Amino acid sequence: MLLWAIQHKAAYDILLETGRLIANEKYLSFDGGLRYYYEWIAEQMKKRIGMPPNDVIYPVWAWYQWEGVRKRPDMRIHRYGGKKGTPVVLLTIDIPDNMVLLSDFDMWHVILNDGYLPLYEKDDIEDPSEDEILKSWENVFCIDEVTDCWYVPKSTQATFWELKKEWVLKAEHFVLAG
Repeated sequence: MLLWAIQHKAAYDILLETGRLIANEKYLSFDGGLRYYYEWIAEQMKKRIGMPPNDVIYPVWAWYQWEGVRKRPDMRIHRYGGKKGTPVVLLTIDIPDNMVLLSDFDMWHVILNDGYLPLYEKDDIEDPSEDEILKSWENVFCIDEVTDCWYVPKSTQATFWELKKEWVLKAEHFVLAG
């Protein structure tokens, strides 16, 4: 599966040195209690694509498509966290399909806000229980579904347990403009 991952240069250097890159908890954005959502997606990955390597807890993230188009992200306009002047690397990667879990980027933000995630207006619930909310989150994986609740064209993100050096097809270096 062709994907694009945006990584800090330091992470790319680790990939070159060790032959693989895994998510390092030290650099993950857990501000505001986001750890819970990383753990939720990791559990979904275990169910859907299998168990992680022994030294892996959290996934690596990449893009499958941006705004409904399968193309390389445009780094002139793509928003990526980091301070102005931070060196980053856009990696074009090819990972076996069975090692990747795809999810809808916009729907993911409903999960990050503890919201109920209907696919259709008729399925919306006014006061959902916690169980109904958690069950609705699985809709984030309905990436091919055309609904009346979600924007088209869709942006689709990808998660996987590790990035191996041999999966990298191209590395482009950038400096964040701010």
